[in-house]
Amino acid sequence: MSTFQTLVDRIREAAEEPDPRGAVRAVLGDALEEAEALRGETPPDGPDEINLYEDDRVSIWRSRFQPDVLMPAHEHQVPVLIACYSGAEKSLLYARNGEVLQQTGTVIAKEGEIIELPEDAIHKVTAEGTRPSEALHVYFGPLTRLDRALFDPESGKTLPFTMANFEALKQSTGNAAG
Repeated sequence: MSTFQTLVDRIREAAEEPDPRGAVRAVLGDALEEAEALRGETPPDGPDEINLYEDDRVSIWRSRFQPDVLMPAHEHQVPVLIACYSGAEKSLLYARNGEVLQQTGTVIAKEGEIIELPEDAIHKVTAEGTRPSEALHVYFGPLTRLDRALFDPESGKTLPFTMANFEALKQSTGNAAG
């Protein structure tokens, strides 16, 4: 059984606990102590985002972000724990001000760290530095079945979260890995 499959099973069990976020955070903390095994099972090429598991309680993704690509502003509508096991993942946080998004801060999950974003978070994501970031994202709900929004960086208008819209709104950071 792979390290990722074992981890998915442990996260699913933890999500059933009375304090699911605390229990999942503990599982992710244990996983980060074995980051080398996670890195060893993450191919250097292939898809950057892989849905490892989803049910009504949790969605578990392995996510890689590139330093030269800025993912568009989007919402999740559920809390998320992000456990970075390689590189550093940077989230630019936003709030709605009428029709406009205003940046309210930045949070970085460095290798070995866990960050939490609340259910109302809106963010753009990229890798911090010159190498890709790799992390486990645990969303506390069925992420792919939620009616979520993307935000156009030019107009600030809300768009439906579709993969076509998501791909079209990606931006270059001008920070290519060397």
